[in-house]
Amino acid sequence: MWKGYVKPERIMKNLRPTSKKFQPIKIGFDFDGVIMYNPLRIIRPFMSFLKIKRLVKRQQLVFFHPQTNWQKVVWWLAHQTSFIPAPGINKLKSLVKSGKIEAYLITGRSSFLKSDLHRKLKIFGLDKVFSKVIITDSNEQPHIFKERMINLHKLEYFIEDNWDIISHLANKYEQNRLFWIYNMVDKSINYPQKHPNLLSAINEILRKEAVK
Repeated sequence: MWKGYVKPERIMKNLRPTSKKFQPIKIGFDFDGVIMYNPLRIIRPFMSFLKIKRLVKRQQLVFFHPQTNWQKVVWWLAHQTSFIPAPGINKLKSLVKSGKIEAYLITGRSSFLKSDLHRKLKIFGLDKVFSKVIITDSNEQPHIFKERMINLHKLEYFIEDNWDIISHLANKYEQNRLFWIYNMVDKSINYPQKHPNLLSAINEILRKEAVK
């Protein structure tokens, strides 16, 4: 139990003061598949299926972290497919600049990819967008890491593209605060806040905030 721990059910609820129009909305964003479009996202549902059928010897919520040098090379190459900014990037930049959003980048990438992450952020002009860029130094399991960061930074919303992670977080927090970016393979899954891309998710958050 870390210092200052707040029970999950208290997070994402009534966090801002009454004068909320002067307070930015605190939103957490995953990187691969949310901030950057990644075509390899479509294989994730197949990996989940293989885990369920025990064809891959890992539990459903155990994510792979490469250990050997050749595994790291393959993993680095796989993450180079995150090279297209997602629809909505310019709107995110504008909202951060205007003070309407306080953005946190929380990625489950393996720690050895930290320099690659910061290089991409700089290339696409995103290095000044996020209040914090958070990647685990201990290769903590992504679902546990992201739950801990949501709690630590008292985020009001979180946008994620991995269904396994969203499913885990949905057992901890209000589903209407967790936004899922689906792909063509898993789009049939029923979830109250599923969206095709970052732009759609941001627009829905702004709509929700406007009617409060």
